[in-house]
Formats: sequence, structure tokens, C-alpha cells
Amino acid sequence: MAYRIHQGNDPLNIRECEWASAQAILPADGRDVPTVQFGNFTSCIGIVASNTDASQIIGIHLVMVGPDGPFSADDVPTVIELLADFPENRSIVGQIEWWQDNVPEAFAALVDALPNAGQSDRGDGTYGAGLNSVDQLEVLYEPL
Repeated sequence: MAYRIHQGNDPLNIRECEWASAQAILPADGRDVPTVQFGNFTSCIGIVASNTDASQIIGIHLVMVGPDGPFSADDVPTVIELLADFPENRSIVGQIEWWQDNVPEAFAALVDALPNAGQSDRGDGTYGAGLNSVDQLEVLYEPL
């Protein structure tokens, strides 16, 4: 069975094997505010990106083994299709080292399909993204 990613309905709590997008939220009181945020990451990664004018932000929550099977290089086109309208400020966030060690082929295929994407691995925690004061997507993180 193919790895499936479902549309979620809460961009501030994107669950495993879900994606969600929302209108970008500007910083408040000098602090970056999450537009998208994932549930806790202990072995997951996420993809965050914005559309060309940074008015919309997407988050995609990926797990190594979902209910429909493991994530593989064959599933990368599904991720890329979800990102079609979000070509800017792309970043891979979360348990990057864990994925490199446990699903290296799938992770390498994902990285190859996202040229120039940033990477942020700060360990276990809650990851998200929001606009900073110069309309660049900022990866946000809180440790568990």
C-alpha cells in the first residue's frame, strides 16, 4: 500500500502523515509567530515552505513508517506535488539525523528533490514555521 499524506484541518497541530497550509501570520511584538506547527517530533521530519509572495505557508509531517507503510524514495513525488504552489523558503525540519541513519535512500531522494532547501535538526521537540520581520520563513522550535 502506498504512503499517504492526508490534508489536516489544524495548521497549528499538523499530525503524522498530514499536511496543512494557512495564510502567513506576521510577527507580533517583535516575536515570530507560527503559521504552521507540527505535533511533537521524536522520530519525524517535516517540510515547511511558502508560496512566491510568502502569503501562504505549508507544513508536511512525515513519519518513517505510517499506517500505509514505510516512507520510501517512491513517495517523494507525492511530497513534491504537495509543494507545487510553495516553491520558496523550503526547509526540512526535525529528526534529520535519525532519517539519515534509518532510511538513508528515502531521505537522500527527498533532499535531491528539494534543491536549496534548508535543514534544521535540533532534536526532540515541536517544530513550526512563521514569517520573520523581512518576510522570510523562519523555522521555530521548542524542546520537549
